[in-house]
Amino acid sequence: MSEGKGQVPGGQSPPEHRHVRLAEIAGTAGVSKATASRALRDPESVSAASRAKVQQALAILGAAGHSTGPGRSGRPPTPEDGGGSPMIALIKPAVSAGNVDPYSRLAEILTNRMFGLRIAVVHIEAIAERNAILAETLLGAEHGGPTVAGAVVVGGGAAGELAGMLAARGLPLIRISNARHDDGIPRIYLDATGGIDTAVAHLVHLGHRRIGLAVLRDSAAPARIAGFRRSMAGILHIPATRDQAPVVEAAGGAMAGVAAAEELIDLRCTAVIACAPALSFGLLEAAQRLRLDVPRDLSLLTVGDVPDADVVEPPLSQVVYDWAMVAQSAIDEIRAMIASGESGAHVDYTVDPDLVLRSSSVPPQRR
Repeated sequence: MSEGKGQVPGGQSPPEHRHVRLAEIAGTAGVSKATASRALRDPESVSAASRAKVQQALAILGAAGHSTGPGRSGRPPTPEDGGGSPMIALIKPAVSAGNVDPYSRLAEILTNRMFGLRIAVVHIEAIAERNAILAETLLGAEHGGPTVAGAVVVGGGAAGELAGMLAARGLPLIRISNARHDDGIPRIYLDATGGIDTAVAHLVHLGHRRIGLAVLRDSAAPARIAGFRRSMAGILHIPATRDQAPVVEAAGGAMAGVAAAEELIDLRCTAVIACAPALSFGLLEAAQRLRLDVPRDLSLLTVGDVPDADVVEPPLSQVVYDWAMVAQSAIDEIRAMIASGESGAHVDYTVDPDLVLRSSSVPPQRR
């Protein structure tokens, strides 16, 4: 492309911009490196949607001097630019190697619906060490105005930290997470403890009494563990001590899931509630190593979304959220905030998950 050779319209020198790697552009845009490369070298060889994603990513990364078309200044495109609705950032925590993104389906629905509404969306992976730079870029500190008009922040960890930075500076945003904080940030709260109640009730109804819980070691773990023990005590009428309601906290990654599963199997659990995809897959692998059959020897019920849960063997029973409803609520709220200019609008929804029964949970068998 003509502008990729160091010129901008009118033959002027390009503005100063930060050097970014192709992988960084592709990750921010949500496209493959090959697509990002073609969009930079030969814009007409990719679709208009892909081209727009790459241009928006360049603006977010502070390299807008490379981009073409509306929004080249780095500010959000407006209808006067021909850019349609203002750009919205979709922020998620970066997923480490070996982990499964529990919000991939939600992010996909959010992206598709925003594009369907002609809302420009840019994908941001929050990483603790880069959050300060990301915040300054999104807030437009270098060019006098925000690069994005608002943000939808999914998940916790580094994404939650970035949300706090942006909210403190007045950017309209809404969080979708399974940890509740009294921080005044508009939020859609995914009630995982309610999901655990549902999971415990179902497994007890099947006849299980020795039920274990596997959780990731994160900010939501204490609430999940407390909720699990309350459910066990209330439904089974037991004190629900550590011995009676076993819990294993695990770091991320499939191998951590295997270790957690092996510990719960050693504790003679006949059923396990897993609170993350990596833990579910780890439990399946651990059972296979020990030559145990799921669900005949060990029932498994997952709280949260596991990609392709219906096609793994066995198909996984889940307690899952209505992602389409969550996505639409988030989009409606962020658009209202942007239109009204009220970044601190009071939004506090609680979403309860639903039980989807498949083949991984059955009445206990002798083992």
